[in-house]
Amino acid sequence: MRRLLPTLLLALVLSSCAAPGLIQNSAMKRGFNVMQHASMSWEHPYARQSLMDMRSTGANAVVLIGFLKQSRPDSVDVSRSSAVRDSELKRAIAYAHELGLYTILKPQMLVPGSWAGEIDPGSEDGWKQWFDAYTREIVRYARFAAAEHVDALVLGTELVHASKHVNWPALIRQVRQVYPYPGKITYAAHNVDGLKAFPYWNLLDTVSLTFYPSLGVTGQRDEMQQYVDRAVAELQQATGSLNKPLWVLEFGMPSAKGASARPWEWRDLHNARVDMTVQKEAIDIWLRALDKPWVDGAFIWVWYSDAKSGTLNDADYTPQNKPAEAIIRRYWR
Repeated sequence: MRRLLPTLLLALVLSSCAAPGLIQNSAMKRGFNVMQHASMSWEHPYARQSLMDMRSTGANAVVLIGFLKQSRPDSVDVSRSSAVRDSELKRAIAYAHELGLYTILKPQMLVPGSWAGEIDPGSEDGWKQWFDAYTREIVRYARFAAAEHVDALVLGTELVHASKHVNWPALIRQVRQVYPYPGKITYAAHNVDGLKAFPYWNLLDTVSLTFYPSLGVTGQRDEMQQYVDRAVAELQQATGSLNKPLWVLEFGMPSAKGASARPWEWRDLHNARVDMTVQKEAIDIWLRALDKPWVDGAFIWVWYSDAKSGTLNDADYTPQNKPAEAIIRRYWR
């Protein structure tokens, strides 16, 4: 019997790993925002392993991050960032296609010392100059997405002030000229307030948002559950009349002490105290809360191109090589 114990234990482990996941809405697009890590270009052969690991969590879709940049929140000098080259994105998209993943391309703005939500040129003339430059770069991304057979393109992410100052219908028309159906186009609003403020959902294929509400100050599961339940109820109410598929294009939690109060706060995480429990519990709560028939897509922030990212000493958002990764596997697989 003692000789049989290791065999029996292994069989139990394998059978538990093979068990169907907990997910109810199995048709939902689910996956991660994937980003090139400074230590690992998408063109490095080992980067494919990272996407394979991501796919093995039960993910069936992926949001690939490209970057634009401008020098200050009030400047109009929008241009392509070299943080991820086209050749690197092409390789990541090819890997995703090989793995059978639904692909979404999401260009994001880099603003030194700031973020996209603070972009504001300060005048109507400034907004026109900014939007002309932004349109030029997004149309370039649209041509790229069409050439690489990307399934969906995000026209903007968290552009809080731009949603009411610029001519989105004109941009949508230009993008459609170079990125035709069946490619889908959407916009990633900032939280539910941004979703409510964006007036052009009728021109897009899906309603989308980044979703980082405060989950309370204690980091305890019961409190975070209450905050998530309220946020998801508010989201359902806000989208119910729009009659479009809903994509939660970002949600997540750093593995950092106190992160539940401000889960959007990415600055200075390298100095934060590590807390694996708050990330693990928050991810588990979100996976269950967003597993609804009215949610067409849910994507965790973030998964890196370096398969060795994360680990138990890391306070970043990625669940790679952390207890939260096991939670995701248990739910999606």
